[in-house]
This record gives sequence, C-alpha cells and structure tokens, in this order.
Amino acid sequence: MTDSVSEDPAAGTKAPPATRFRRKVVIYATWQDRLLVFTKPDFPSHGVEVPGGTVEEGEDLEAAARRELLEETGLAPSGAFVPLGEMTYVFRSETFEAGAVRFQHHRSFFHVALDDVAAEAWEWTEQTPDGGGPPIRMAFSFAPLLPPPVLFGRLDAKLPELLMYLGLEVPGR
Repeated sequence: MTDSVSEDPAAGTKAPPATRFRRKVVIYATWQDRLLVFTKPDFPSHGVEVPGGTVEEGEDLEAAARRELLEETGLAPSGAFVPLGEMTYVFRSETFEAGAVRFQHHRSFFHVALDDVAAEAWEWTEQTPDGGGPPIRMAFSFAPLLPPPVLFGRLDAKLPELLMYLGLEVPGR
C-alpha cells in the first residue's frame, strides 16, 4: 500500500520550487519487543529516527535496506527484510541539501528482526550523508514498540503495519 503525505506548506501555491526526488528505504529493526532508534546529538531538532537512506541507481530495494542498515549502524543481520509498505513524503527544508528547498521521498519500509545485539546503546558515525556535508554522529538505542514511538519526519508511518506483522495490538484499532 502506498500513502502520500505532505508537510509542504507551499504545496497549493502556483509556482513551487523545483522538487528534488529520492527513492528511500526505511528499516524497522527490532530486538525482542523493542525498535532500534537513534538521535543525532549534533542536530537535536531532528528528534527520534530509525535507520534508512537513499536507494542507489539500479539498486534492489532489499539490498539498499541491508546496505543502509550496515552504513548507519554497523549491523548486518542475516534474516529476511520483510516489506511493510510504501509512502511518498514531501517536505521543505532550507538546510537539508544545498541548492534545494522542496523534496519528495518515495519510501519503502522494511522490518528485520535482530537475533542478538552487542550493546543496547551505542554511537555510530554516518560517513556519507545523503545531503552531503560532514559525517553525522548518531546515538542508537532501543525503544519499546508499545506504545509506538513518535518518529521524526513521518518515519513512523508504517509502525501499525509492523505491529500487525509482529502480532501486537495496534493502539486505536
């Protein structure tokens, strides 16, 4: 199922700025009954996020999800990456990428179960951020799945599908 979400206040104006399109993957990595999340200590306004990133030209979606999880976390689980759905997310940002202010991300969401983790919290540095710029520090931890965490930039859009897949009660349903 594909959803479309816009947080673009200029979406209804006559001449919007050029849109920068990206194909993205979002990974819901779970361990026991918890979700892998991170914050960016140098960018606290970004709130809580989950791993994910840009699909490279010609790259298979599952391969992109595996690569992004490894690049962002250092984790390389052998289990299946289960598709949970897709959505399009449109937003404006003056700081996300030089020379652009309007973005459209078509996101494919995946779940992977982590068999074991070396630590329940750790820091990692992403060396190649999508928008360019210097490496980004990320502080990882595990959040309870219930109640579902609120994630930055609608990264939580497919958490109900994840809960249903895991056989957990979806709040509000």
